[in-house]
Amino acid sequence: MDILTATAFAVLGTAVVFRWTRPLHSRPSIPFPENNPIKIGSFVKKIWGHPLAKNVDVNDENTVVLHRRILQAKPLLKDLYLRWYAECLPAYEATKNLGGEVVEIGCGAGVMEEVFPDILKTEAVPSPFSMKVVDAMNLDFKDESLRAIFLIGVLHHIPYPGKFLAEAQRCLKPGGRLVMVEPHNSFLQRFLCKVLEHYEFFDDEIPDWVNGSQDRMTNANMALPWVIFMRDRARFDKEFPKLKLLDVHYHTFISMVVTGGMSYRQFVPSFFLPLLHLTENILKPFMPSIGTMMTLDLVKR
Repeated sequence: MDILTATAFAVLGTAVVFRWTRPLHSRPSIPFPENNPIKIGSFVKKIWGHPLAKNVDVNDENTVVLHRRILQAKPLLKDLYLRWYAECLPAYEATKNLGGEVVEIGCGAGVMEEVFPDILKTEAVPSPFSMKVVDAMNLDFKDESLRAIFLIGVLHHIPYPGKFLAEAQRCLKPGGRLVMVEPHNSFLQRFLCKVLEHYEFFDDEIPDWVNGSQDRMTNANMALPWVIFMRDRARFDKEFPKLKLLDVHYHTFISMVVTGGMSYRQFVPSFFLPLLHLTENILKPFMPSIGTMMTLDLVKR
């Protein structure tokens, strides 16, 4: 058994042990003590941090250029991004006859144009990789003018996500789609975030849909999507009656870890890619429990 497969099944076993039998939407948060002795992020970064990511302020709008260089230099990370973009394909195909633009909110260093050549890439600040500066809470588009809106890891960074959802509801054409790939409130995602001392955090006990951080990247609450669409589903349905949640797809078990993300070098060589795909496919039935990401697919009624 190779190292990647062994690691995958070791983490799977851990996740199964910690899994509750209660439904995902009612599952309480997993307590992690503040002074957690198992944090290893600082140590791992010292020995395996990506040289371009050292001493970088992720809130600096110019960091996106470094992130693009990292993305293009790491085949495993680039492949992961392309797989996340593929999560938007069903919505893209289903809305082809609607007319109107397809918009990406918060494109960052991403390359969604490689999958959707006609995408309108937007960002909250000027960027060499975006086509338009757009405030997600005040979209600069006419009522019922958009065919689809895609977000990859962006919703939990928006200070008031409810304002964005209201704007998406306004701007989408009837039958238009809103697709968001966001962190899943799973044990593994929370564990990795804590152990690796990520610059974001999880708090699924927040009383309201407010992101307390005003930073562009740091201190974002990764639990917000889960809170809105799982814990507070009844409230969402009441406040946004024209947005129907069609599907929630859980995915990405070990891929994000081994790619090293934007902070670390790859933890395995690029030739492991086929095995990585195989591991993810084999573990698909377990993704609601062990997946680190989820895709939220909504349609405008």
